[in-house]
Amino acid sequence: MDIISNILELFGAAYLGDFSKYMFQSGGYSPVFYVMLFLPLIVAFVYYIVLDHILLANVKKWLYIGLATAAVATLADIFIAHQKISGYTFSKNIVDAGVGSADFLSFGFIIFVYSVLLYFIFSLIFKSFSSRSRNIPF
Repeated sequence: MDIISNILELFGAAYLGDFSKYMFQSGGYSPVFYVMLFLPLIVAFVYYIVLDHILLANVKKWLYIGLATAAVATLADIFIAHQKISGYTFSKNIVDAGVGSADFLSFGFIIFVYSVLLYFIFSLIFKSFSSRSRNIPF
């Protein structure tokens, strides 16, 4: 879990103080990482392998699907992070956790960027198995 927290904190460049401390202590980084990893993987797999329809073989639609996937992953991960931190601080009777909405927004932005990058990488992998969407994104 230490490597996962380092990845999500951009190897210390985005350490968010109490937010990062409570996320690590509550074990919140692992479920967040799995959602961020598997949601773009599943969507790219469905786009290129399962659907593989000529109407979807369009860069604009591919981009919209990728951005929507990243937005869903971001919202889900912010919800998971909030639940983990709230549960941890409640169980330890911490009244003022020092975690604000700016921490969640910063964390959400990191998740969004990672999700877009993962969707792009998985697209490059799966596009070779597609017959109609082989040229998407390029």
